[in-house]
Amino acid sequence: MSAALIALIPVILQYGLPAVQQLIAMFSKAGGPTDADWQALMLLTTKTARQQMLETLAAHGIDPNSPQGQAFLALTP
Repeated sequence: MSAALIALIPVILQYGLPAVQQLIAMFSKAGGPTDADWQALMLLTTKTARQQMLETLAAHGIDPNSPQGQAFLALTP
């Protein structure tokens, strides 16, 4: 495992993989990050784990009130 990836582990744990992926993409593009990039990143980091789980369940057509949905939601703080 590379040192850069190891250094990102605490950031991934705190803000989630999508936020870190967006952060990497922001700095990988020509011209660097824009104000819109930073605003989009802020939105990603303000979602709770429960909100993210509800969005994921909806994206996969799983009713959050179903036994499966409740089992997934029980895994999130």
